[in-house]
Order: sequence, then C-alpha cells, then structure tokens
Amino acid sequence: MKLYLAPVSLAVVAGLVLTGAASAAPDKTTVFMFDDITAVFEQGANAPQYGNIENDKDGCGWTAGWIGFCTATGDMLQLVEKYNKAKPGNVLEKYTPTLRKLADSGSDSVKELGSKFPADWKTAAKDKAFQQLQITVGHDMYLTPALTTASKIGLKTNLGIENLFDTALMMGPGAGDCDGMPKIVKETTAAAGGTPASGKNEKAWLKTYNEIRVKHMKKPCTPGREADWPQAVDRAAALQKLSDTGKQDLRAPLTIGAGYDVTITNPHD
Repeated sequence: MKLYLAPVSLAVVAGLVLTGAASAAPDKTTVFMFDDITAVFEQGANAPQYGNIENDKDGCGWTAGWIGFCTATGDMLQLVEKYNKAKPGNVLEKYTPTLRKLADSGSDSVKELGSKFPADWKTAAKDKAFQQLQITVGHDMYLTPALTTASKIGLKTNLGIENLFDTALMMGPGAGDCDGMPKIVKETTAAAGGTPASGKNEKAWLKTYNEIRVKHMKKPCTPGREADWPQAVDRAAALQKLSDTGKQDLRAPLTIGAGYDVTITNPHD
C-alpha cells in the first residue's frame, strides 16, 4: 500500500497532544480496531505490519512500519529517538543524525541512509519494545488530536473518531495543514451549519465530512500530493460504507470494503 502521509510540524503536533484526549476514551478493543483499520489502509493487512519498509517515490522517502513513518516528515525521527532512549545502542541508533538531517530538510532521498537501512529496520521491528513504540508514537501524533477534536465537536461513535484519526494520519493533524483534519472539520461544520455538539445528526455530519475530505484528496493544496492523494479516495469511501451499513461501533468481524476487501476478525496490535 502507498503511504499518503502529509508533512507535519512536530511542534504543532506536540501542542495538540498536550490539550488532552476526549473525556470518554474508547476501550482497548476499539483502539485495536483503529490500529487494524490503519493497517488495512496502509498495507492491505488486518493487523499492524511493523517491519514493512518501502520507497513509494511519493515524497516521503522511506515509508516504514505500522502507520508508514516517513524519513522526510519527521515522525520516523521521533520514533527512532524514543527507541534510542528506551534501548541505547539499538540497530537504528546510528541513523539518527541522518534521519534528523532528512527531516529538517524535508528530503525524500533514500540514498543517504545507505543500503543496510531497510534490513536494520526489519531487525528492529522484531523487538516488542519497538513495536509498542510504533503504536505509542502513532497514537500520540494522530489519535490524540482526533480524540480531542471528537470531544470538542460532539462525535460519539467509534466510527466518527476513526474518520478523524485516519484524516489526521493521512493529511495532517495540525491547524497549519491546508488539507488536514482541523481544516476539513471546520469546512464541514460550516457546510452542515453546526456540529453534533450543537445538535446536528452525527451520521449526516460525517457524510458531509467525507464528501469534503474527498474534494481535498482530489485537489490537494498540500505540495507534492497532487499525484498520490487522488488515488486514496477509497479510504474515505470505505469509511463511508461502514456508516451506510450501520457499523458505527466498529465491532468485529468488520469488513473494510471499497476495494480493500479485508476482514478484521480479532482486533489486536
């Protein structure tokens, strides 16, 4: 699967994380389902693929791990830095200066990390501690902002949170992301004349949200996304199909359609 992750500012994300999550956090099984849906969209698998690494030539450089951490956007750097603190001397630690250089410049070069980087990533991915860090960093950067926003606008369903989470992960979680989750929420609220918190029907609100998200995917203002994001509209279509078929609770077994056609029977990380 191709990655469609937008470049993000770590400072902006950190500010969002500090605002806190929704008051009624999803249960453990639901969070596992969120993670497995991400795996469907990113790798076509029904569970996180920690060792996956590829160069999709989409502006991200190396795309690796469960959510497709990118060498060009900074989230891979943050992950590896946390791994270094947890396990000094790990197989990826030696790449930290180069990862920082690539993130600071936004470079999508894969040559600077050398030919052994993919194999070393796969080695690290066998480590349970590294697997858990992938989940934790992904949640901190993308799920936490989604939960915060869901609480503010009154989304009550698991599917509503998943819509925001997937948008944040793919298109950006920050107010400065011109196609990001906050921007799409703002446009949806204007188009719908309010939010579920102000009395709007959540299912109808999310349908409008997906329509606006697809417009952003087809004609993104985010630099470098003109070629690949239009190919990702099936993500929104799959989530909308879940809504249309009454799967708001996201309980297993859950089939992700719209061309993915993957069934999640046992949600887990």
